[in-house]
Amino acid sequence: MSAGRRLATLDGLRGIAVLLVVGDHTIGAFTDEEAAIPRALSAVSSGAVGVTLFFVLSGYLITGILTRERARTGRVSFGAFYMRRTLRILPAFYVFLTVVALLALAGLVDVTGPQLLSAGLFVWDYSPAADGWWLGHTWSLAIEEQFYLLWPLALAFLRPQRACWIAVAYLVAAPVIRLGNYVLVEGARDDVWMMFHARADALLLGCLLALLPTAHPAAWERLKGLAGARLTVPLALVALVGSSALSKAFGGYWELPAGLTVVTVAGGVLLLVAVTRETPSVFTRVLRWRVLTSVGLISYSLYLWQQVFLAPEDIALPVVGTTLLAVPAAFAAATLSYLLVERPFLRLKDRLSRTSAIPPGATSDVAPQDAVPADTARSDAPAEPAPADSIGDGTTSPVR
Repeated sequence: MSAGRRLATLDGLRGIAVLLVVGDHTIGAFTDEEAAIPRALSAVSSGAVGVTLFFVLSGYLITGILTRERARTGRVSFGAFYMRRTLRILPAFYVFLTVVALLALAGLVDVTGPQLLSAGLFVWDYSPAADGWWLGHTWSLAIEEQFYLLWPLALAFLRPQRACWIAVAYLVAAPVIRLGNYVLVEGARDDVWMMFHARADALLLGCLLALLPTAHPAAWERLKGLAGARLTVPLALVALVGSSALSKAFGGYWELPAGLTVVTVAGGVLLLVAVTRETPSVFTRVLRWRVLTSVGLISYSLYLWQQVFLAPEDIALPVVGTTLLAVPAAFAAATLSYLLVERPFLRLKDRLSRTSAIPPGATSDVAPQDAVPADTARSDAPAEPAPADSIGDGTTSPVR
Protein backbone atom coordinates (compact mmCIF):
# COMPACT_ATOMS: atom_id res chain seq x y z
CA MET A 1 0.00 0.00 0.00
CA SER A 2 1.55 3.27 -1.03
CA ALA A 3 1.81 6.41 1.01
CA GLY A 4 -0.90 7.92 -1.13
CA ARG A 5 -3.59 5.51 0.02
CA ARG A 6 -5.87 6.13 2.95
CA LEU A 7 -8.85 4.88 4.87
CA ALA A 8 -11.74 7.29 4.43
CA THR A 9 -13.47 5.72 7.43
CA LEU A 10 -10.71 7.05 9.67
CA ASP A 11 -11.42 10.60 8.51
CA GLY A 12 -15.06 10.02 9.41
CA LEU A 13 -14.12 8.67 12.84
CA ARG A 14 -11.92 11.69 13.39
CA GLY A 15 -14.80 13.91 12.37
CA ILE A 16 -17.07 12.26 14.95
CA ALA A 17 -14.40 12.68 17.62
CA VAL A 18 -13.97 16.42 17.11
CA LEU A 19 -17.74 16.97 16.82
CA LEU A 20 -18.14 15.36 20.25
CA VAL A 21 -15.72 17.92 21.65
CA VAL A 22 -17.43 20.82 19.86
CA GLY A 23 -20.86 19.57 20.91
CA ASP A 24 -19.86 19.27 24.55
CA HIS A 25 -18.39 22.76 24.60
CA THR A 26 -21.37 24.17 22.73
CA ILE A 27 -23.74 22.83 25.37
CA GLY A 28 -21.58 24.36 28.10
CA ALA A 29 -21.53 27.73 26.34
CA PHE A 30 -25.32 28.13 26.07
CA THR A 31 -26.87 30.71 28.35
CA ASP A 32 -29.59 29.71 30.79
CA GLU A 33 -32.22 31.10 28.43
CA GLU A 34 -30.84 29.18 25.46
CA ALA A 35 -30.08 25.99 27.32
CA ALA A 36 -33.32 24.04 27.74
CA ILE A 37 -32.91 21.51 24.93
CA PRO A 38 -29.07 21.41 24.73
CA ARG A 39 -28.70 20.87 28.47
CA ALA A 40 -31.12 17.97 28.22
CA LEU A 41 -28.54 16.25 26.01
CA SER A 42 -25.66 16.89 28.38
CA ALA A 43 -26.33 13.77 30.45
CA VAL A 44 -24.87 11.60 27.70
CA SER A 45 -22.67 14.03 25.76
CA SER A 46 -18.97 13.91 26.45
CA GLY A 47 -15.99 15.58 24.87
CA ALA A 48 -13.91 13.03 26.80
CA VAL A 49 -15.17 10.33 24.46
CA GLY A 50 -13.98 12.39 21.50
CA VAL A 51 -10.56 12.91 23.01
CA THR A 52 -10.16 9.23 23.81
CA LEU A 53 -11.07 8.37 20.22
CA PHE A 54 -8.33 10.74 19.11
CA PHE A 55 -5.81 9.03 21.36
CA VAL A 56 -6.70 5.56 20.07
CA LEU A 57 -6.48 6.84 16.49
CA SER A 58 -3.11 8.45 17.12
CA GLY A 59 -1.65 5.29 18.62
CA TYR A 60 -2.88 3.27 15.65
CA LEU A 61 -1.75 5.66 12.94
CA ILE A 62 1.63 6.57 14.39
CA THR A 63 2.45 2.92 14.98
CA GLY A 64 1.39 2.26 11.40
CA ILE A 65 3.92 4.80 10.14
CA LEU A 66 6.71 3.35 12.24
CA THR A 67 6.05 -0.33 11.59
CA ARG A 68 5.62 0.04 7.84
CA GLU A 69 8.77 2.12 7.56
CA ARG A 70 10.73 -0.48 9.52
CA ALA A 71 9.27 -3.27 7.34
CA ARG A 72 10.28 -1.39 4.20
CA THR A 73 13.75 -0.18 5.20
CA GLY A 74 14.72 -2.30 8.19
CA ARG A 75 14.91 0.75 10.45
CA VAL A 76 13.01 3.82 11.63
CA SER A 77 14.34 7.22 10.64
CA PHE A 78 13.74 9.27 13.77
CA GLY A 79 14.83 12.48 12.04
CA ALA A 80 12.26 12.05 9.28
CA PHE A 81 9.57 11.01 11.76
CA TYR A 82 10.04 14.05 13.98
CA MET A 83 10.27 16.36 11.00
CA ARG A 84 6.90 15.09 9.77
CA ARG A 85 5.37 15.50 13.24
CA THR A 86 6.80 19.03 13.48
CA LEU A 87 5.31 20.04 10.14
CA ARG A 88 1.98 18.46 11.03
CA ILE A 89 1.51 19.94 14.47
CA LEU A 90 3.60 22.99 15.28
CA PRO A 91 2.71 25.58 12.59
CA ALA A 92 -1.05 25.59 13.24
CA PHE A 93 -0.53 25.30 16.98
CA TYR A 94 1.88 28.21 17.30
CA VAL A 95 -0.30 30.44 15.11
CA PHE A 96 -3.17 29.68 17.49
CA LEU A 97 -0.95 30.29 20.53
CA THR A 98 0.24 33.62 19.10
CA VAL A 99 -3.35 34.79 18.64
CA VAL A 100 -4.20 33.82 22.22
CA ALA A 101 -1.13 35.71 23.46
CA LEU A 102 -2.26 38.81 21.55
CA LEU A 103 -5.76 38.50 23.00
CA ALA A 104 -4.20 38.28 26.45
CA LEU A 105 -2.12 41.40 25.84
CA ALA A 106 -5.32 43.17 24.78
CA GLY A 107 -6.98 42.11 28.04
CA LEU A 108 -9.63 40.03 26.28
CA VAL A 109 -8.62 36.68 27.75
CA ASP A 110 -7.10 35.76 31.10
CA VAL A 111 -3.90 33.93 30.17
CA THR A 112 -0.61 34.25 32.05
CA GLY A 113 2.96 33.94 30.85
CA PRO A 114 3.51 30.62 32.66
CA GLN A 115 0.34 29.26 31.04
CA LEU A 116 1.58 30.26 27.58
CA LEU A 117 4.91 28.62 28.36
CA SER A 118 3.27 25.42 29.65
CA ALA A 119 1.14 25.15 26.52
CA GLY A 120 3.97 26.08 24.16
CA LEU A 121 6.32 23.48 25.64
CA PHE A 122 3.60 20.79 25.63
CA VAL A 123 3.74 20.16 29.38
CA TRP A 124 0.26 21.34 30.32
CA ASP A 125 -0.72 17.90 31.61
CA TYR A 126 1.86 18.16 34.42
CA SER A 127 2.36 21.92 34.79
CA PRO A 128 1.52 23.72 38.07
CA ALA A 129 0.42 26.66 35.92
CA ALA A 130 -2.20 24.57 34.11
CA ASP A 131 -5.48 26.28 34.87
CA GLY A 132 -8.19 28.19 33.08
CA TRP A 133 -10.22 27.76 29.93
CA TRP A 134 -8.35 29.36 27.06
CA LEU A 135 -5.40 26.96 26.84
CA GLY A 136 -6.86 24.13 28.88
CA HIS A 137 -7.42 21.93 25.86
CA THR A 138 -3.65 21.74 25.27
CA TRP A 139 -3.44 18.94 27.87
CA SER A 140 -4.24 16.42 25.16
CA LEU A 141 -1.70 17.94 22.77
CA ALA A 142 0.88 17.59 25.53
CA ILE A 143 0.02 13.91 25.89
CA GLU A 144 0.34 13.41 22.14
CA GLU A 145 3.74 15.09 22.03
CA GLN A 146 5.03 13.06 24.96
CA PHE A 147 3.80 9.93 23.20
CA TYR A 148 5.70 10.91 20.05
CA LEU A 149 8.89 11.20 22.09
CA LEU A 150 8.57 7.89 23.94
CA TRP A 151 6.86 5.36 21.67
CA PRO A 152 9.16 5.52 18.60
CA LEU A 153 12.15 4.98 20.88
CA ALA A 154 10.41 2.05 22.57
CA LEU A 155 9.60 0.42 19.24
CA ALA A 156 13.22 0.78 18.14
CA PHE A 157 14.30 -1.53 20.97
CA LEU A 158 11.30 -3.84 21.27
CA ARG A 159 10.17 -6.71 19.11
CA PRO A 160 6.57 -6.23 17.95
CA GLN A 161 5.44 -9.22 20.03
CA ARG A 162 6.93 -7.78 23.20
CA ALA A 163 5.53 -4.32 22.41
CA CYS A 164 2.08 -5.93 22.17
CA TRP A 165 2.40 -7.49 25.62
CA ILE A 166 3.58 -4.20 27.11
CA ALA A 167 0.51 -2.50 25.65
CA VAL A 168 -1.79 -5.19 27.06
CA ALA A 169 -0.14 -4.97 30.47
CA TYR A 170 -0.57 -1.19 30.58
CA LEU A 171 -4.22 -1.47 29.56
CA VAL A 172 -4.83 -3.83 32.47
CA ALA A 173 -2.79 -1.73 34.90
CA ALA A 174 -4.18 1.69 33.89
CA PRO A 175 -7.12 1.75 36.34
CA VAL A 176 -4.76 0.85 39.20
CA ILE A 177 -2.32 3.54 38.07
CA ARG A 178 -5.08 6.15 38.03
CA LEU A 179 -6.45 5.15 41.41
CA GLY A 180 -2.96 4.91 42.90
CA ASN A 181 -2.19 8.42 41.66
CA TYR A 182 -5.42 9.70 43.18
CA VAL A 183 -4.82 8.08 46.56
CA LEU A 184 -1.09 8.69 46.91
CA VAL A 185 -0.69 12.16 45.38
CA GLU A 186 -3.30 14.27 47.10
CA GLY A 187 -2.21 17.53 45.50
CA ALA A 188 -2.78 16.15 42.00
CA ARG A 189 -6.16 14.51 42.49
CA ASP A 190 -8.06 17.00 40.38
CA ASP A 191 -5.68 16.54 37.45
CA VAL A 192 -5.28 12.76 37.25
CA TRP A 193 -7.57 12.56 34.22
CA MET A 194 -5.23 14.68 32.06
CA MET A 195 -1.82 13.22 32.93
CA PHE A 196 0.11 11.22 30.37
CA HIS A 197 0.69 8.20 32.58
CA ALA A 198 -3.03 8.06 33.38
CA ARG A 199 -4.17 8.26 29.75
CA ALA A 200 -1.45 6.36 27.89
CA ASP A 201 -3.64 3.26 27.79
CA ALA A 202 -5.81 4.79 25.06
CA LEU A 203 -2.78 5.48 22.89
CA LEU A 204 -1.38 2.02 23.57
CA LEU A 205 -4.62 0.33 22.57
CA GLY A 206 -4.27 1.96 19.15
CA CYS A 207 -0.64 0.83 19.05
CA LEU A 208 -1.72 -2.71 19.88
CA LEU A 209 -4.26 -2.80 17.05
CA ALA A 210 -1.58 -1.65 14.61
CA LEU A 211 0.94 -4.27 15.76
CA LEU A 212 -1.29 -7.34 16.01
CA PRO A 213 -1.62 -8.23 12.29
CA THR A 214 2.10 -8.99 12.03
CA ALA A 215 2.97 -9.74 15.67
CA HIS A 216 0.03 -12.04 16.48
CA PRO A 217 -1.88 -12.86 13.27
CA ALA A 218 -4.17 -15.42 14.92
CA ALA A 219 -5.32 -12.90 17.54
CA TRP A 220 -5.86 -10.34 14.80
CA GLU A 221 -8.06 -12.71 12.83
CA ARG A 222 -10.18 -13.36 15.91
CA LEU A 223 -10.59 -9.64 16.44
CA LYS A 224 -11.59 -9.20 12.80
CA GLY A 225 -14.28 -11.79 13.35
CA LEU A 226 -15.50 -9.80 16.34
CA ALA A 227 -15.58 -6.63 14.24
CA GLY A 228 -17.80 -8.35 11.69
CA ALA A 229 -20.43 -9.37 14.24
CA ARG A 230 -23.77 -7.58 13.91
CA LEU A 231 -23.99 -6.42 17.53
CA THR A 232 -20.40 -5.19 17.87
CA VAL A 233 -21.01 -1.55 16.94
CA PRO A 234 -24.32 -1.20 18.87
CA LEU A 235 -22.70 -2.62 22.00
CA ALA A 236 -19.70 -0.29 21.66
CA LEU A 237 -22.00 2.72 21.25
CA VAL A 238 -24.06 1.69 24.28
CA ALA A 239 -20.84 1.41 26.28
CA LEU A 240 -19.77 4.91 25.21
CA VAL A 241 -23.12 6.53 25.98
CA GLY A 242 -23.54 4.60 29.23
CA SER A 243 -20.06 5.46 30.44
CA SER A 244 -20.62 9.13 29.59
CA ALA A 245 -23.83 9.16 31.59
CA LEU A 246 -22.15 7.48 34.56
CA SER A 247 -19.29 9.97 34.39
CA LYS A 248 -21.76 12.86 34.53
CA ALA A 249 -23.44 11.26 37.54
CA PHE A 250 -20.44 10.01 39.52
CA GLY A 251 -17.41 11.87 38.16
CA GLY A 252 -14.06 10.39 39.08
CA TYR A 253 -15.63 7.66 41.18
CA TRP A 254 -16.62 6.05 37.88
CA GLU A 255 -14.03 7.39 35.47
CA LEU A 256 -10.84 6.50 37.31
CA PRO A 257 -11.50 2.84 38.12
CA ALA A 258 -13.65 1.97 35.11
CA GLY A 259 -14.98 4.76 32.89
CA LEU A 260 -11.83 5.71 31.03
CA THR A 261 -11.06 2.06 30.34
CA VAL A 262 -14.59 1.37 29.10
CA VAL A 263 -14.42 4.32 26.69
CA THR A 264 -10.93 3.32 25.54
CA VAL A 265 -11.96 -0.26 24.76
CA ALA A 266 -15.19 0.83 23.07
CA GLY A 267 -13.25 3.35 20.99
CA GLY A 268 -10.80 0.64 20.01
CA VAL A 269 -13.70 -1.55 18.89
CA LEU A 270 -15.05 1.23 16.66
CA LEU A 271 -11.59 1.75 15.19
CA LEU A 272 -11.27 -1.97 14.56
CA VAL A 273 -14.59 -1.99 12.70
CA ALA A 274 -13.61 1.11 10.72
CA VAL A 275 -10.40 -0.47 9.41
CA THR A 276 -11.48 -4.08 8.90
CA ARG A 277 -15.19 -4.21 7.99
CA GLU A 278 -15.13 -5.19 4.32
CA THR A 279 -18.88 -5.58 3.95
CA PRO A 280 -20.56 -2.15 4.02
CA SER A 281 -22.59 -1.50 7.15
CA VAL A 282 -24.59 1.42 8.49
CA PHE A 283 -21.64 2.44 10.65
CA THR A 284 -19.03 2.41 7.87
CA ARG A 285 -21.42 4.18 5.50
CA VAL A 286 -21.86 6.93 8.09
CA LEU A 287 -18.10 7.20 8.52
CA ARG A 288 -17.76 7.79 4.78
CA TRP A 289 -20.28 10.64 4.70
CA ARG A 290 -18.65 13.58 2.98
CA VAL A 291 -19.62 15.94 5.78
CA LEU A 292 -17.85 13.77 8.38
CA THR A 293 -14.72 13.19 6.30
CA SER A 294 -14.55 16.93 5.58
CA VAL A 295 -14.81 17.75 9.29
CA GLY A 296 -12.18 15.10 9.93
CA LEU A 297 -9.75 16.85 7.60
CA ILE A 298 -9.97 20.13 9.55
CA SER A 299 -10.30 18.43 12.94
CA TYR A 300 -6.93 19.57 14.27
CA SER A 301 -7.57 23.25 13.53
CA LEU A 302 -11.16 22.91 14.72
CA TYR A 303 -9.99 21.42 17.98
CA LEU A 304 -7.58 24.31 18.48
CA TRP A 305 -9.94 27.17 17.62
CA GLN A 306 -13.23 25.96 19.10
CA GLN A 307 -11.82 26.77 22.55
CA VAL A 308 -11.74 30.48 21.72
CA PHE A 309 -15.28 30.64 20.35
CA LEU A 310 -17.08 28.24 22.69
CA ALA A 311 -15.98 29.65 26.01
CA PRO A 312 -18.47 29.55 28.91
CA GLU A 313 -20.93 32.41 29.05
CA ASP A 314 -19.25 34.26 31.91
CA ILE A 315 -15.89 34.62 30.11
CA ALA A 316 -16.93 34.53 26.43
CA LEU A 317 -15.35 37.07 24.10
CA PRO A 318 -17.82 39.93 23.48
CA VAL A 319 -17.15 39.86 19.73
CA VAL A 320 -18.31 36.25 19.42
CA GLY A 321 -21.98 36.98 20.05
CA THR A 322 -24.48 34.23 20.77
CA THR A 323 -23.58 30.57 20.95
CA LEU A 324 -25.48 29.91 17.72
CA LEU A 325 -23.07 32.27 15.94
CA ALA A 326 -20.03 30.98 17.80
CA VAL A 327 -20.23 27.50 16.29
CA PRO A 328 -20.06 28.62 12.62
CA ALA A 329 -17.39 31.13 13.62
CA ALA A 330 -15.30 28.29 15.08
CA PHE A 331 -15.70 26.28 11.87
CA ALA A 332 -14.76 29.33 9.79
CA ALA A 333 -11.60 29.94 11.83
CA ALA A 334 -10.69 26.25 11.60
CA THR A 335 -11.18 26.23 7.84
CA LEU A 336 -8.96 29.29 7.43
CA SER A 337 -6.33 27.73 9.68
CA TYR A 338 -6.42 24.55 7.63
CA LEU A 339 -6.24 26.29 4.25
CA LEU A 340 -3.68 28.97 5.12
CA VAL A 341 -1.48 27.21 7.67
CA GLU A 342 -1.98 23.46 7.80
CA ARG A 343 -2.29 22.64 4.12
CA PRO A 344 0.95 24.23 2.90
CA PHE A 345 2.92 22.39 5.59
CA LEU A 346 1.01 19.17 4.92
CA ARG A 347 2.12 19.33 1.30
CA LEU A 348 5.71 19.64 2.46
CA LYS A 349 5.23 16.79 4.94
CA ASP A 350 3.76 14.55 2.25
CA ARG A 351 6.80 15.14 0.06
CA LEU A 352 8.98 13.89 2.91
CA SER A 353 6.90 10.79 3.60
CA ARG A 354 7.20 7.58 1.60
CA THR A 355 5.52 5.30 4.10
CA SER A 356 1.81 4.65 4.40
CA ALA A 357 0.35 5.22 7.82
CA ILE A 358 -2.10 2.39 7.34
CA PRO A 359 -0.81 -0.66 9.20
CA PRO A 360 -1.03 -4.21 7.85
CA GLY A 361 -4.42 -5.81 8.29
CA ALA A 362 -6.47 -2.71 7.52
CA THR A 363 -8.80 -3.63 4.68
CA SER A 364 -11.92 -1.52 4.99
CA ASP A 365 -12.55 1.20 2.44
CA VAL A 366 -8.98 1.60 1.24
CA ALA A 367 -9.01 4.22 -1.48
CA PRO A 368 -6.49 6.12 -3.59
CA GLN A 369 -5.30 9.40 -2.15
CA ASP A 370 -7.16 11.30 -4.86
CA ALA A 371 -10.43 10.24 -3.23
CA VAL A 372 -9.75 13.33 -1.14
CA PRO A 373 -7.66 16.25 -2.39
CA ALA A 374 -4.03 15.16 -2.36
CA ASP A 375 -2.96 18.14 -0.32
CA THR A 376 -5.22 17.35 2.58
CA ALA A 377 -4.20 15.76 5.84
CA ARG A 378 -3.58 12.09 5.32
CA SER A 379 -4.62 9.46 7.78
CA ASP A 380 -1.14 9.41 9.23
CA ALA A 381 -1.83 12.74 10.83
CA PRO A 382 -3.17 12.19 14.30
CA ALA A 383 -6.30 13.97 15.09
CA GLU A 384 -4.59 16.09 17.58
CA PRO A 385 -7.79 17.37 19.05
CA ALA A 386 -8.95 15.99 22.27
CA PRO A 387 -11.67 16.44 24.72
CA ALA A 388 -12.09 18.36 27.71
CA ASP A 389 -13.59 16.83 30.70
CA SER A 390 -12.84 17.50 34.27
CA ILE A 391 -13.10 14.51 36.52
CA GLY A 392 -15.65 16.31 38.61
CA ASP A 393 -18.42 17.11 36.15
CA GLY A 394 -17.33 15.81 32.78
CA THR A 395 -17.13 19.25 31.26
CA THR A 396 -14.02 21.08 30.24
CA SER A 397 -12.76 23.48 32.72
CA PRO A 398 -9.41 23.87 31.19
CA VAL A 399 -9.47 20.92 28.97
CA ARG A 400 -8.69 21.30 25.42
